[in-house]
Amino acid sequence: MKIVGLKIEKGMVAASVVLKTFRQMELKDSFRLSFTTDAELVELLKERSKDWDGARIVSSVPGHYFSQRTIHFPFADHNRVEKALPFEIEDSVPFPLDDVILDHVILDGAAGGKGPGGQRETPVLGLMLPKTILRRHLELLASAGLDPQVIAPSYVGLYSVSKMMKTEGCALFVCDRDVCMKSGDTVKGLRSFSGLQATGGLRHTLQALETEHKERVEKALLLCPDSGVEAELSGLGIVVEQVAPEFSGNKAADPVSLGLALSERLNFRKGEFMYRAADEGMRRKKRTLIIAGAVVLALAAVNVGVKFYVVESGYGKLDREMKQIYHRTFPDAKAAKDPLKQMRDKVEEAKKKFGMLGSGSSALDVMAAVTDGVPKEVRVSFQEFNLEGDRLKLQAEAGSFEAVDKIKAELQKAPLFKEVIVQDTRMGVENKVRFRMEIKLKQGI
Repeated sequence: MKIVGLKIEKGMVAASVVLKTFRQMELKDSFRLSFTTDAELVELLKERSKDWDGARIVSSVPGHYFSQRTIHFPFADHNRVEKALPFEIEDSVPFPLDDVILDHVILDGAAGGKGPGGQRETPVLGLMLPKTILRRHLELLASAGLDPQVIAPSYVGLYSVSKMMKTEGCALFVCDRDVCMKSGDTVKGLRSFSGLQATGGLRHTLQALETEHKERVEKALLLCPDSGVEAELSGLGIVVEQVAPEFSGNKAADPVSLGLALSERLNFRKGEFMYRAADEGMRRKKRTLIIAGAVVLALAAVNVGVKFYVVESGYGKLDREMKQIYHRTFPDAKAAKDPLKQMRDKVEEAKKKFGMLGSGSSALDVMAAVTDGVPKEVRVSFQEFNLEGDRLKLQAEAGSFEAVDKIKAELQKAPLFKEVIVQDTRMGVENKVRFRMEIKLKQGI
């Protein structure tokens, strides 16, 4: 399995490619390049990602875009933490949790302190990323033809690297604008500093970490060369050491991108941003009544136009085309003398087998309701119509996220539909928005 750790900061892109087998993991490629514009970044990614087909891509968003809160729980189970975290955080942040994606890092629970009742507590770092930032990041990568399976903060890569390296006392790992505070074998905190200059917020970030954890940093390990950061730390009386961690005998051009490739579990692709693998060659499956009805409508339209077509080309040519459509729809059926009549017969058989929608509404009515519900000004291409019981599942492409919202709003007004849910939206190829939608009917089959 090939894993790509992709790190994008202002003016810099880095990646590490790790090959994972049953026995070992090996660093196969690594680079760190600069760029000046988004267009230049897109071209760099297109060129460098040619060998990433089938790879698991872990892409980072700069850490300073994330808000964080440290919470202590009397348990360390990830699932329990995930359920409890929103309730612990919502009253301590100045924005609605609906506007962000929430995930967490358990900071070495074995080293946690004890609560008022004497039970051991686990420190958990709750992380929040605005949906607008995540959407913009995914759109940028989509323009380069990339759709990462995982999105994480950049300092999570530094966290993974710090776990690979032994330290004595309290040390600060630094790479670009990310820092990781580690005491012995225990990671204490993760932060990013920002400012007009690289060192603008480093002093404040360091003081905040030392105050929160009541420990003084004795040594700084600089993983990415930066004379400004080195001078700032030296001025604070901290010993600075340049380090270049090795992995499988090789050194990565950017250690944080390597750490991203090695990171596990944390992922901000959730909810509406959840990663869904593109369907590689649509699987053949039974078509429901709605698909058969669509074909009947197409044949009926052809039949209505016979009078006009006879004048132009003759009935014989049209009849052959209708038979070809029938054969493609029912490849196992015998040759049709009257394809339109036989198609109608098969639809009637399907109705008897699958039944009709309540109140006399047929599956064709459902299809018509979907078609009528799409606003005229919106261009949409449907790839999947799947009717199962009282639920209709759709997969389609639209021109923008706004168009998806308009489609949902109009379909919600249809008399046949009880509830319309957009399950997933993401950027596809050619800057089109792919989405999945589930519609609950008021009465099912």
